[in-house]
Parts: sequence; C-alpha cells; structure tokens
Amino acid sequence: MAAPSIRLIATSKAPAATGYSQAVLVNNQTLYVSGQTGMISGKTDVVPGGARAEAKQAMTNIGEILTYAGSSFKHVINCNIMVTNMNDFQDVNETFKNFFTADTYPARSFFQVVKLPKNALVMIDAVAVVAGHYRTRSYTAWGQYTENVTKTVLHKRISMNNFEAVERKFDVLRHCSGQLLPDKR
Repeated sequence: MAAPSIRLIATSKAPAATGYSQAVLVNNQTLYVSGQTGMISGKTDVVPGGARAEAKQAMTNIGEILTYAGSSFKHVINCNIMVTNMNDFQDVNETFKNFFTADTYPARSFFQVVKLPKNALVMIDAVAVVAGHYRTRSYTAWGQYTENVTKTVLHKRISMNNFEAVERKFDVLRHCSGQLLPDKR
C-alpha cells in the first residue's frame, strides 16, 4: 500500500497559521480545515460584534481555504463548531446556515468549550471533498456516455479560461442527482 499524499494548504486570504497548517489535503481528495476563528487575514484580533460576527468571519476564512484548495461549501461533509457560551447557539447557527443550502448541510457537532485562542467566542473547523473527485452514478450507458461526450465537446469549443465555469456547471448537475460517488480516475 502506497503512503498517502499529504499537501499542506496555506492561503494569504485567511489568517496565517502558527505551528499548524490552515488545512491539509490528503490524496488530493479530502481536505481537513483547521479551526478558524473570527480573525481577518493580516490582523491580530477577532472581529468586533460578538459571536454572530465572529462566526461569519470564521466561515469566510473557511471559504477562502476551501476555494484555494479547489473545493467549496457545497463539498463540505463535516464541521465542528465550538463556542465559549452556549447562549450564542442561535446566532452562530443562523450565520452558519447562510453558507449552505438545505440540500448541502454537512454533518456537524456544536459544543461549548472553556476558552478559545485570542479570547474568540467561536471556532469552526471543516472537512471537505475536493470537487474534481466526485461524479454521479450512471445506471445506463447512455447517461454516463452523454455526460462524457457533452463534456468533451464543450471542452473543445471553449477556451481554457472558461473550462472552470463548465466544470462548475457539471458539478451542479452532478450534485442535483443526489448520488455522488468517488471519481475513479
């Protein structure tokens, strides 16, 4: 068995990690995002405004890391939310939900901790799948064949700059089927 491929992810659009990685990508498929607080990249303190503002900034930081690694919120499969006061549950929960659609809510844990770094009120981590590693299951040769032929034709008709937009459209089509399986490349 080959050793797993491990790549450390770091983007300047999220707060710098000190002594740990912002995220780790394993086998170019699974992304583990370290706990993010309400800090803004380049700043040393959390945003003002309480738990709701901190949760929004933490999720924004996660979004930047997901994008940099080639994933997105629609591919998040698990989150852990830590708060220093369980009375903040409603505010944090409402903010968290704004980053997902009802059909993409990830599995999640929500719990209270005694203290967080920089006296933050909220910390959120995530696990996501890198988008290119998922496709729909095809029960008929026609369905998979059509997707592959369409993708090939579209790829030949567009410039490489537009290829990412087409890939996103196919991700949406794949997601709408509700049957996502690992891509066997």
